[in-house]
Amino acid sequence: MSASGWAQTFVVAEYEVRRYLRGRRLLGMLLLLALIIGLILGLPPALGLDYASSPNLFVASFTNFSSLLIVLSGVLFASDALVSEHEKRTGYFLFPNPVRREVLVLGKLAASVLTSFAVVTLYYGAASGAALVVTGGLTWEIWLSYLYALAYTVCVVGIAFLLSASLKTTVSATVLTFFLFTLIFGIVQGVLSLADVDPWFIPSAAAGIIGNVVAPSVGFGQGPGNGFGLSFVPEVPTSLLVFAGYFVVGSLLAVLLFRRRELTA
Repeated sequence: MSASGWAQTFVVAEYEVRRYLRGRRLLGMLLLLALIIGLILGLPPALGLDYASSPNLFVASFTNFSSLLIVLSGVLFASDALVSEHEKRTGYFLFPNPVRREVLVLGKLAASVLTSFAVVTLYYGAASGAALVVTGGLTWEIWLSYLYALAYTVCVVGIAFLLSASLKTTVSATVLTFFLFTLIFGIVQGVLSLADVDPWFIPSAAAGIIGNVVAPSVGFGQGPGNGFGLSFVPEVPTSLLVFAGYFVVGSLLAVLLFRRRELTA
């Protein structure tokens, strides 16, 4: 891509972030983030319970919700990024300008990834700060969990962009993205377990490395632990390759589909 192409990508990303702010999506996510953190930190003392004494176990209470938070970020910041250009006819104003469609996709993709990264970073920053105050220390496993969460984030965004480029309405792209990660992948894991197939290629299974690194539930690469395959966590290198594969393939297909898709009257 030429220098002007990268400059246009940056401009598209900047305007996309501004769109999040104008639409109050980012504000809504930050309020949700504050609510989750407040509940995790406030409920134990309110119920007369003690905090975990080790940094890893303390942060584990946060990692239990990190996957859902990442999925919500993908839903809010990525699932309608491309389909809205067709549904709301904004593409009529963008496409006649000297901005290539792949530049538009890359700019929106960058904005979605960076905004979602910011949400995850704030979440882990709060968890780490609270762990340092309560337990008096931090561990390298917490840092690894954060890096794994970022890797899962790009995976979710890549799939969300593929769905956004494939579907015709914002509602369908948003709903399918949410239920794909919260329900459909879990059902597929359960069915595969019945056939004695390890679901190493399912993103939600690979996301288990986020929590497993601070509080292992089953050994990495072990088989189903609850009869439905939902406790299976692939090896870390395998999980990271799965994240990268979904992001790369999803992003490339999103670019190809968006380039070929015609605006409807």
